[in-house]
Amino acid sequence: MPFKKATGGGPPAPKRPPSQGRLRTFIQRTDDGGPGSQGPSTLPPPPFESETAMEGLGTWLDTHMSLASQLLWLEQQIDSEGPPSSATREGHLLPIRALVAGVATVRDALYELYCDAADPRLAPLVQPEAPLDAHVRKTYAWCALVVALLSRLTTDLRTDAGPDWNVAKTDYRSAARQYPGAGEDLRAAVGLLPIDFKSPVEPLRALPADLDALLVGAATLESALATRFG
Repeated sequence: MPFKKATGGGPPAPKRPPSQGRLRTFIQRTDDGGPGSQGPSTLPPPPFESETAMEGLGTWLDTHMSLASQLLWLEQQIDSEGPPSSATREGHLLPIRALVAGVATVRDALYELYCDAADPRLAPLVQPEAPLDAHVRKTYAWCALVVALLSRLTTDLRTDAGPDWNVAKTDYRSAARQYPGAGEDLRAAVGLLPIDFKSPVEPLRALPADLDALLVGAATLESALATRFG
């Protein structure tokens, strides 16, 4: 059963902007050598105020940056003009755009969980091979394969020959074998945490909803991929 957001009379959890916007800023920042320049940022915006607050999460951030960069490139390729221009090409790009949006939903959910994972009470779940660590790693690996599949299709649509749909289906089957699954073990592990998620003043009160957003978003994307390529 999906987690439900906590309700109460306290203030709602602050809305964090999508990870794409934050990470786009990270990617585009450069050291211009001007007054007060600090060079490219090495950390995302709050909740992390120092590198020590990221202990154990550095690999997670690196992997997220890689996925965000690849997805940004793919989005730019889809939106750019290029030969051949035809109704057939545009017809294929429409469902690809929808699948890319699905990957973006998973990416943003992963970033929300990354922000949650800064809380030291989640340390048992983010240790190597612990439930959250294992599921997140599998999800990133799966997303990378999905982005590679969609990138190949987008590139091939610019050629006269067009995509090889048999290859695309083979790529999908390879990606599907890496799908991280429903994550029921992770739901159970989060449910066992000694945290009152219904408390309006609990910093982690959004964790169940953030986890649900990831699991539902991934399941929705996998279903769409199976419909298209299965």
